[in-house]
Amino acid sequence: MRAPCVATLLALFMLSVVALASSDSTAAPSPAAASIEKFNVFHNLDLGQYVQRGELQLMDDGTAQYQSIGLQDPPQLTDTDSLIQDPAKYTVILQSSQGKAQYVLPIDRCRLSSNDKSEETFVFHTTDAGTVFHVDYDAGKTANCLQKSQEGSVQPIVFTKALLRPRAIGPTPKLAAVASIDAATGKEKQPEPQKSFLAKYWYYIIPLVLVLLFTGEEPQQEGNTRR
Repeated sequence: MRAPCVATLLALFMLSVVALASSDSTAAPSPAAASIEKFNVFHNLDLGQYVQRGELQLMDDGTAQYQSIGLQDPPQLTDTDSLIQDPAKYTVILQSSQGKAQYVLPIDRCRLSSNDKSEETFVFHTTDAGTVFHVDYDAGKTANCLQKSQEGSVQPIVFTKALLRPRAIGPTPKLAAVASIDAATGKEKQPEPQKSFLAKYWYYIIPLVLVLLFTGEEPQQEGNTRR
């Protein structure tokens, strides 16, 4: 009798394992992240010329995706006359594909050395709804500016990193109460004891009581004279 029981238990165990495996394999895949906003990234490799180097997409799962484009006939940014043309600056422009905003992000051109494979970092500061309200940009190395300044063309940036920073409310500071110092003793004054209601408003209560006392007898006297 023991052998059939053991065989039955093994069969039930195998069936449960197969059922679990089949349920995992047929589980619905998680939905892919959707794009919230897309930015076209323009670099001024040469002074006054802004060439598109890639696209940045902000996703609803809190991540950012960067897609680079080739250097062969890339789109160029127009209407750049209003931008400051400083030969000592290297400027990156983020232009929203939805026409919402345009961010101008300048850094020192000397940070981008032609001998380094430069890396750039975008930090998007977003609201609770995922809307971008500020962008920080960093690229190259500040140590390169201690060497010979570069005011000409630079090598294209190789690596791009994008981070999202949702806005957060910091801790509320606990402010200490202002201490009152006694000028005579130099010590902190002790708080005055709280007065009672009668002690605070006695000058209102006494006249009111007197008025009620004197005005309460007059109607009774008038009634007696009429009789």
